[in-house]
This record gives sequence, C-alpha cells and structure tokens, in this order.
Amino acid sequence: MAREVAIVTGGTRGIGSGIAEHLARAGYDLILGYSSNSTAAKKTQEALQNSHGVKVATVCGDVAEQTTIDNMFNCLTTEFAGQKLKAMVHNAGLYVGKTTPPASNKAINAAAAGNPLSGDGSFDNFDQYDYYQNVYPKCFIRLVEGAASHMTEGGHIVATSSPGCNTNQTPKLRYMLPGQAKAGLEYLVRHYALMLAPKNITVNVIIPGFTRTEAWQPLLSTMGGIDGEVSKGMLKQRCPMNRWGSVGEMGGVVAFLCSPAACYITGVAIPIDGGLHLM
Repeated sequence: MAREVAIVTGGTRGIGSGIAEHLARAGYDLILGYSSNSTAAKKTQEALQNSHGVKVATVCGDVAEQTTIDNMFNCLTTEFAGQKLKAMVHNAGLYVGKTTPPASNKAINAAAAGNPLSGDGSFDNFDQYDYYQNVYPKCFIRLVEGAASHMTEGGHIVATSSPGCNTNQTPKLRYMLPGQAKAGLEYLVRHYALMLAPKNITVNVIIPGFTRTEAWQPLLSTMGGIDGEVSKGMLKQRCPMNRWGSVGEMGGVVAFLCSPAACYITGVAIPIDGGLHLM
C-alpha cells in the first residue's frame, strides 16, 4: 500500500525540519517547501530518506507567490501520483529585516529599515503589510483550498502561529505587521475547521514559544547569542519552564495532530511554549 503524503511549507530548517522528522517517523512521504537555501534542503531531504526510508521531494519558492503553491500541488500529482494527500502544514514564515528578509524585493527591505507602523500619521508604505498577508492568511487559503480538493477521505491541516498574535499575551508593538497577519491566519483556522469538519478534515494551529532555532541568531547576536546571559534572563522572566523548546517538541505535537489519534480535535490553537502563555 502506498504511503500517505504530507506537504510542509518551510519544512527543511528550524521548526519545519522538526515537523518533517516526526511526520517521516510516522510513515508519511513528504513534499517540503523552502525559500532559497538549497544546501539545507538537500541535507534534510537526504537525512529523512536515509533514516526513515520515506520519499521526500523539495519545492523551492516564496510562499507569498501563487506559483510556489501551484508547484507544490503539481509535485503531488506528478511525483506522488496515485498516493493520497493526508496532511498539510503551513509552517513557513519570516520576520522581514530580522530573520530572513526577501532580498529580491527591495521595496520590502527598504520598508523594514524603520518602524512600519508609528501611529503618528506618517505611515504610507503597505509593502510589508501586503507581503505578510501573502505569506500567512493568503497562502493558508491557497494551501487549504488546494489540499481540501485532494483530501477526499479526510485529512489533517495545521498552521504555525506565534505568541501574542491573539489575546493570550500582551501586544508586541514591533511585531505588529507579522502578528496581525498571523492573527488572521488563526481566525481562518477556526472557520476552515467548521467548514471542513463534515469532510473529516481537521484544522488546527500550533503556537510555539521560545524554540531553539537558527532564526534567533540574528536577533540575539549582539546580546551574547542564544546561550548568553540576555537569553537566559529572557527565558527566566517569561518562560515558566526556564528553557528553550526544541524543534522536535514542536514536530511531535504536529505529528500527533496529523494522526488518527487526533481525528476528533479541530479548530483549536495549541501553545507549545513551556507555559509562556501563562505569564
């Protein structure tokens, strides 16, 4: 019997690699999206195939673009012909100007140089706003609509959000633009969960807390790094468990949500944050 297939955007590094690892362990063949780092993508692809004996395909492209999503579903129908799409995880994300700025878009990078929303009447550049809408809610809609047409016998859809994008934390002003886009994504999760429940398709969202990934390096590089005193103080102040989460801990929860054991769970937002949401 052919293995079931899972699509994971941003699936070759960071939290996405932890998700891909656990889905591979569960027996899924994989289509992993990535933005530009082909070296990391190839490394992850080979490691998963060698360790778990699953088939792994990678698709390069910016998830803000319709063509990238089209390429993922084209990959499904060509390289995995005859197999069933059972899971779709929209994990891809970025913080323009902080983690992985899209260097090809000069307007967006220019907008990232200052505070995009000031509240003083000077805001006049929607480049970042539009880009985040494309990366999060619009991409999620494209993915869900595409996935639902393939999930004729039920399936699992999971999105990745961030702390503070709903009402479980105080607002983070410097995260306004990506945060409002992820808040929209979380809202869409609830609506799609309601619409797709009669088709036995579950739709949920995870909210990782402080997760040990390379995305933190540029943010903490001038403050002693990920294991520096500033980092330790941040964890002690804000995370009751007083430690970084691992990508494997995130991936394990996603794999559970994409398993038969979670077939009666839908429309929920699950913090995976060591108690961060309690602070």
